[in-house]
Amino acid sequence: MSVTLSPASVVELLKRLPLFNALSESDLLWLADRTRVDHLERDAVIFYQGDPCDRVCILRRGQVKIIHHDEGGREVILEMISSGEVFGGAVLFMPRHPATSKAMEDSEVVSFSSETFAEFLSAHPDVTIKLIRMLGMRLHSMMGLQVLAGERVERRVAHILLKLASRVGRPDAEGVLIPISLSRQDLAEMAGTTLETAIRTMSRFRAQKLIKTLRGGYLLITNEEALRQMAIKT
Repeated sequence: MSVTLSPASVVELLKRLPLFNALSESDLLWLADRTRVDHLERDAVIFYQGDPCDRVCILRRGQVKIIHHDEGGREVILEMISSGEVFGGAVLFMPRHPATSKAMEDSEVVSFSSETFAEFLSAHPDVTIKLIRMLGMRLHSMMGLQVLAGERVERRVAHILLKLASRVGRPDAEGVLIPISLSRQDLAEMAGTTLETAIRTMSRFRAQKLIKTLRGGYLLITNEEALRQMAIKT
């Protein structure tokens, strides 16, 4: 659902995003005049794989997953987008989106047309550098998962949990809390395995006291070092 906000409200919103927090008020106002804000409910699709890339999205609040549909129709979660991050194939000026994006929880997305974003980046090389670094970190993360594609499921799941902990984890008295409501299906899609295998793997992790499952689908990593050893074990 699109929401109309005043330019001043959008400027305040953009100021809180790492990509734009060093810009002047006038630069932010220029962008705010060309911004759309959408409130999305959990499981809402933002764009589909194969759709034209006509907008650049920034996640202001919530959590979004990027999903690739293979030839057999299987869904694989390629990446999870956190607040403040840019997503969408138009970021790389691709003609069509190479994957689908879906809200994992109620979220808020700020977007601009791809033409607006290209014009803005041309005039602000410092923002371009921030964007390149952001995309480089995401590519490095995705390459890490690709390298693990042929490894045992336990190692892949351990790697995914550690990645989530480093991206969005919050310190907790018992370890590290992952403040995202993750279903076992989400984990299966991220690890490239079946739902049944993901359930068995998480049950073993709980029995080994590596994790706890909290109400609402949240995970608590209780032995990060042991999980790290499992992730690097050959």
